[in-house]
Amino acid sequence: MASNLPALRPRPLAFMETLSPIVSFYRPPTTPTTSDPKLILFASWTGAQDAHIAKYLLRYQSLFPTSPILLLKSPPRLLTLQPHTLPTAVSPAIPIIKSLFPDSAALADTQPTLFIHLLSNGGSSSIASLYTALAASPGGGTLPPHVTFIDSAPSEIALASSAEFFMAFAPRAGLFRALYVPVAWLLAGILVGGVASGLLVEWIRVWGEAHNDRAKNRDEVRRTYVYSEEDKLVDYRCVESHAAVAKERGFEVRMEKFSGTAHVLHARGETEERYWGLVKELWEGR
Repeated sequence: MASNLPALRPRPLAFMETLSPIVSFYRPPTTPTTSDPKLILFASWTGAQDAHIAKYLLRYQSLFPTSPILLLKSPPRLLTLQPHTLPTAVSPAIPIIKSLFPDSAALADTQPTLFIHLLSNGGSSSIASLYTALAASPGGGTLPPHVTFIDSAPSEIALASSAEFFMAFAPRAGLFRALYVPVAWLLAGILVGGVASGLLVEWIRVWGEAHNDRAKNRDEVRRTYVYSEEDKLVDYRCVESHAAVAKERGFEVRMEKFSGTAHVLHARGETEERYWGLVKELWEGR
Protein backbone atom coordinates (compact mmCIF):
# COMPACT_ATOMS: atom_id res chain seq x y z
CA MET A 1 0.00 0.00 0.00
CA ALA A 2 1.39 3.39 -0.96
CA SER A 3 2.29 5.70 1.89
CA ASN A 4 0.70 9.13 2.19
CA LEU A 5 3.66 10.45 4.16
CA PRO A 6 5.82 13.04 2.37
CA ALA A 7 9.21 11.81 1.25
CA LEU A 8 12.07 12.92 3.48
CA ARG A 9 14.48 15.23 1.70
CA PRO A 10 18.11 14.20 2.12
CA ARG A 11 20.30 16.60 4.07
CA PRO A 12 22.96 17.98 1.71
CA LEU A 13 25.64 17.93 4.42
CA ALA A 14 24.67 14.61 5.97
CA PHE A 15 28.19 13.29 5.26
CA MET A 16 29.60 15.74 7.84
CA GLU A 17 29.70 15.57 11.63
CA THR A 18 28.08 18.60 13.24
CA LEU A 19 30.36 20.03 15.94
CA SER A 20 28.27 23.16 16.58
CA PRO A 21 25.60 25.17 14.75
CA ILE A 22 28.28 26.68 12.51
CA VAL A 23 31.15 24.14 12.58
CA SER A 24 31.05 20.76 10.83
CA PHE A 25 33.73 18.20 10.01
CA TYR A 26 34.17 15.52 7.36
CA ARG A 27 36.75 12.79 7.88
CA PRO A 28 37.46 10.67 4.77
CA PRO A 29 37.84 6.92 5.12
CA THR A 30 41.51 7.04 4.15
CA THR A 31 44.53 8.92 5.49
CA PRO A 32 45.51 12.00 3.43
CA THR A 33 48.24 11.37 0.89
CA THR A 34 51.22 13.69 0.63
CA SER A 35 49.73 15.19 -2.54
CA ASP A 36 46.43 16.21 -0.88
CA PRO A 37 45.97 18.91 1.78
CA LYS A 38 46.13 17.59 5.31
CA LEU A 39 42.98 19.68 5.89
CA ILE A 40 40.64 21.79 3.77
CA LEU A 41 39.14 24.69 5.74
CA PHE A 42 36.04 25.98 3.94
CA ALA A 43 34.48 29.23 5.22
CA SER A 44 31.16 29.91 3.51
CA TRP A 45 29.51 33.21 2.67
CA THR A 46 26.86 34.70 4.95
CA GLY A 47 23.56 32.86 4.86
CA ALA A 48 24.78 30.20 2.43
CA GLN A 49 22.35 27.31 2.12
CA ASP A 50 23.59 23.79 2.83
CA ALA A 51 22.76 22.69 -0.72
CA HIS A 52 25.02 25.40 -2.14
CA ILE A 53 27.82 24.67 0.31
CA ALA A 54 27.62 20.96 -0.52
CA LYS A 55 28.37 21.64 -4.20
CA TYR A 56 31.75 23.10 -3.25
CA LEU A 57 32.56 20.38 -0.73
CA LEU A 58 31.65 17.57 -3.13
CA ARG A 59 33.99 19.09 -5.69
CA TYR A 60 36.74 19.15 -3.09
CA GLN A 61 36.08 15.49 -2.34
CA SER A 62 36.65 14.83 -6.03
CA LEU A 63 39.81 16.95 -6.27
CA PHE A 64 41.38 15.83 -2.98
CA PRO A 65 39.65 12.57 -2.01
CA THR A 66 41.81 11.88 1.04
CA SER A 67 41.54 15.34 2.62
CA PRO A 68 39.41 16.03 5.71
CA ILE A 69 37.14 19.08 5.40
CA LEU A 70 36.36 21.54 8.18
CA LEU A 71 33.36 23.78 7.45
CA LEU A 72 32.72 27.17 9.04
CA LYS A 73 29.29 28.65 8.31
CA SER A 74 28.39 32.33 8.56
CA PRO A 75 24.91 32.96 10.01
CA PRO A 76 23.56 36.47 9.26
CA ARG A 77 22.63 36.99 12.92
CA LEU A 78 26.22 36.60 14.11
CA LEU A 79 27.73 38.67 11.33
CA THR A 80 25.37 41.61 11.70
CA LEU A 81 24.27 41.63 15.36
CA GLN A 82 26.95 39.74 17.30
CA PRO A 83 30.24 40.03 15.38
CA HIS A 84 32.24 40.21 18.63
CA THR A 85 31.11 36.65 19.46
CA LEU A 86 32.55 35.10 16.31
CA PRO A 87 35.86 33.91 17.88
CA THR A 88 33.83 31.91 20.41
CA ALA A 89 31.48 30.65 17.69
CA VAL A 90 34.33 29.21 15.58
CA SER A 91 36.24 27.78 18.56
CA PRO A 92 34.83 24.22 18.13
CA ALA A 93 37.11 24.04 15.10
CA ILE A 94 40.24 24.45 17.23
CA PRO A 95 40.50 20.87 18.63
CA ILE A 96 40.33 19.50 15.07
CA ILE A 97 43.06 21.85 13.86
CA LYS A 98 45.33 21.15 16.82
CA SER A 99 44.86 17.40 16.52
CA LEU A 100 45.81 17.44 12.84
CA PHE A 101 48.67 19.93 13.26
CA PRO A 102 50.12 19.31 16.73
CA ASP A 103 53.52 20.71 15.76
CA SER A 104 52.35 23.71 13.71
CA ALA A 105 54.48 26.13 15.75
CA ALA A 106 57.60 24.48 14.38
CA LEU A 107 56.51 24.40 10.75
CA ALA A 108 57.15 27.97 9.61
CA ASP A 109 58.45 28.43 6.07
CA THR A 110 57.69 24.87 4.99
CA GLN A 111 55.38 23.58 2.29
CA PRO A 112 51.65 24.23 2.89
CA THR A 113 49.61 21.47 4.48
CA LEU A 114 46.34 23.39 4.92
CA PHE A 115 44.06 24.73 2.17
CA ILE A 116 41.78 27.65 3.14
CA HIS A 117 38.86 28.61 0.91
CA LEU A 118 36.88 31.64 2.07
CA LEU A 119 33.94 33.28 0.34
CA SER A 120 32.73 36.85 0.78
CA ASN A 121 32.95 38.83 3.99
CA GLY A 122 31.21 36.02 5.85
CA GLY A 123 34.06 33.65 5.10
CA SER A 124 36.57 36.41 5.78
CA SER A 125 35.04 36.98 9.22
CA SER A 126 35.20 33.27 10.07
CA ILE A 127 38.88 32.90 9.22
CA ALA A 128 39.85 36.19 10.87
CA SER A 129 37.96 35.10 14.00
CA LEU A 130 39.76 31.77 13.91
CA TYR A 131 43.12 33.59 14.10
CA THR A 132 41.86 35.26 17.28
CA ALA A 133 40.39 32.08 18.75
CA LEU A 134 43.57 30.11 18.14
CA ALA A 135 45.76 32.76 19.73
CA ALA A 136 43.49 32.80 22.81
CA SER A 137 43.24 29.01 23.13
CA PRO A 138 45.18 27.09 25.82
CA GLY A 139 48.79 27.08 24.71
CA GLY A 140 48.03 29.60 21.99
CA GLY A 141 48.68 28.84 18.37
CA THR A 142 48.48 29.95 14.76
CA LEU A 143 47.40 28.22 11.58
CA PRO A 144 50.02 25.92 10.03
CA PRO A 145 51.61 26.74 6.64
CA HIS A 146 48.70 27.23 4.26
CA VAL A 147 47.39 28.65 1.02
CA THR A 148 44.29 30.83 0.87
CA PHE A 149 41.72 31.04 -1.91
CA ILE A 150 39.74 34.28 -1.49
CA ASP A 151 36.47 34.46 -3.41
CA SER A 152 34.62 37.81 -3.57
CA ALA A 153 36.33 39.42 -0.57
CA PRO A 154 37.15 41.51 1.30
CA SER A 155 35.34 44.84 1.06
CA GLU A 156 34.72 48.05 2.97
CA ILE A 157 31.52 49.64 4.23
CA ALA A 158 29.66 51.58 1.52
CA LEU A 159 26.02 52.58 1.17
CA ALA A 160 25.11 50.80 -2.10
CA SER A 161 26.91 47.54 -1.32
CA SER A 162 25.46 47.47 2.21
CA ALA A 163 21.94 47.90 0.83
CA GLU A 164 22.65 45.08 -1.63
CA PHE A 165 23.77 42.90 1.28
CA PHE A 166 20.52 43.48 3.19
CA MET A 167 18.51 42.87 0.01
CA ALA A 168 20.07 39.41 -0.21
CA PHE A 169 17.78 38.34 2.64
CA ALA A 170 14.59 39.79 1.13
CA PRO A 171 11.96 37.73 -0.73
CA ARG A 172 13.10 36.95 -4.27
CA ALA A 173 10.18 38.66 -6.01
CA GLY A 174 6.76 40.21 -5.53
CA LEU A 175 5.30 42.95 -3.40
CA PHE A 176 7.18 42.03 -0.24
CA ARG A 177 10.51 42.43 -2.01
CA ALA A 178 9.47 45.85 -3.30
CA LEU A 179 8.42 46.89 0.18
CA TYR A 180 11.73 45.68 1.59
CA VAL A 181 13.82 47.96 -0.63
CA PRO A 182 13.48 51.09 1.55
CA VAL A 183 14.11 48.95 4.64
CA ALA A 184 17.39 47.70 3.15
CA TRP A 185 18.50 51.23 2.33
CA LEU A 186 17.52 52.41 5.80
CA LEU A 187 19.57 49.66 7.44
CA ALA A 188 22.49 50.45 5.13
CA GLY A 189 22.26 54.12 6.05
CA ILE A 190 22.26 53.31 9.76
CA LEU A 191 25.30 51.05 9.30
CA VAL A 192 27.29 53.53 7.22
CA GLY A 193 26.34 56.43 9.49
CA GLY A 194 27.23 54.46 12.60
CA VAL A 195 30.65 53.57 11.22
CA ALA A 196 31.32 57.12 10.01
CA SER A 197 30.42 58.56 13.43
CA GLY A 198 32.49 56.01 15.31
CA LEU A 199 29.48 54.50 17.04
CA LEU A 200 29.89 51.18 15.22
CA VAL A 201 33.01 49.16 14.52
CA GLU A 202 33.71 48.59 10.84
CA TRP A 203 34.09 44.87 11.33
CA ILE A 204 34.46 44.16 7.62
CA ARG A 205 37.63 46.25 7.58
CA VAL A 206 38.88 44.64 10.79
CA TRP A 207 38.45 41.15 9.35
CA GLY A 208 40.05 42.11 6.04
CA GLU A 209 43.07 43.66 7.72
CA ALA A 210 43.60 40.50 9.77
CA HIS A 211 44.52 38.53 6.64
CA ASN A 212 47.35 40.98 5.92
CA ASP A 213 48.65 40.93 9.49
CA ARG A 214 51.70 38.68 9.77
CA ALA A 215 51.26 38.43 13.53
CA LYS A 216 47.88 36.78 13.01
CA ASN A 217 48.34 35.17 9.59
CA ARG A 218 51.96 34.22 10.10
CA ASP A 219 52.43 31.19 7.88
CA GLU A 220 50.43 31.83 4.72
CA VAL A 221 52.53 30.62 1.80
CA ARG A 222 50.50 32.10 -1.08
CA ARG A 223 46.98 33.26 -1.94
CA THR A 224 44.67 33.74 -4.91
CA TYR A 225 41.88 36.30 -5.22
CA VAL A 226 38.95 35.69 -7.57
CA TYR A 227 36.62 38.63 -8.14
CA SER A 228 34.76 40.64 -10.77
CA GLU A 229 33.68 44.18 -11.58
CA GLU A 230 30.06 42.99 -11.79
CA ASP A 231 30.00 42.08 -8.08
CA LYS A 232 27.47 44.43 -6.43
CA LEU A 233 28.30 43.43 -2.86
CA VAL A 234 32.10 43.67 -2.96
CA ASP A 235 33.68 46.47 -4.97
CA TYR A 236 36.48 45.07 -7.12
CA ARG A 237 38.64 48.08 -6.18
CA CYS A 238 38.49 47.02 -2.53
CA VAL A 239 39.79 43.58 -3.50
CA GLU A 240 42.60 45.06 -5.56
CA SER A 241 43.51 47.49 -2.79
CA HIS A 242 43.63 44.66 -0.24
CA ALA A 243 45.87 42.64 -2.56
CA ALA A 244 48.20 45.61 -3.06
CA VAL A 245 48.66 45.93 0.71
CA ALA A 246 49.27 42.17 0.94
CA LYS A 247 52.06 42.44 -1.65
CA GLU A 248 53.63 45.36 0.21
CA ARG A 249 53.72 43.23 3.36
CA GLY A 250 55.43 40.32 1.64
CA PHE A 251 52.50 38.01 0.89
CA GLU A 252 52.60 36.09 -2.40
CA VAL A 253 49.49 37.15 -4.32
CA ARG A 254 47.75 36.11 -7.54
CA MET A 255 44.83 38.13 -8.93
CA GLU A 256 42.20 36.52 -11.16
CA LYS A 257 39.48 38.88 -12.37
CA PHE A 258 36.40 37.22 -13.86
CA SER A 259 34.14 38.90 -16.40
CA GLY A 260 30.35 38.90 -16.18
CA THR A 261 30.06 36.90 -12.95
CA ALA A 262 28.22 38.11 -9.86
CA HIS A 263 29.05 37.83 -6.17
CA VAL A 264 30.25 34.31 -5.16
CA LEU A 265 29.01 32.97 -8.50
CA HIS A 266 32.38 32.60 -10.21
CA ALA A 267 32.29 28.80 -9.82
CA ARG A 268 29.19 28.39 -11.97
CA GLY A 269 28.44 28.09 -15.65
CA GLU A 270 31.13 28.79 -18.23
CA THR A 271 33.71 29.84 -15.64
CA GLU A 272 33.38 26.75 -13.41
CA GLU A 273 36.36 24.87 -14.81
CA ARG A 274 38.56 27.96 -14.73
CA TYR A 275 37.63 28.44 -11.09
CA TRP A 276 38.53 24.92 -10.02
CA GLY A 277 41.63 25.00 -12.17
CA LEU A 278 42.78 27.98 -10.10
CA VAL A 279 42.10 26.03 -6.92
CA LYS A 280 44.40 23.23 -8.11
CA GLU A 281 47.07 25.64 -9.30
CA LEU A 282 47.08 27.43 -5.95
CA TRP A 283 47.62 24.18 -4.08
CA GLU A 284 50.27 22.95 -6.51
CA GLY A 285 52.08 26.27 -6.58
CA ARG A 286 51.67 26.81 -10.32
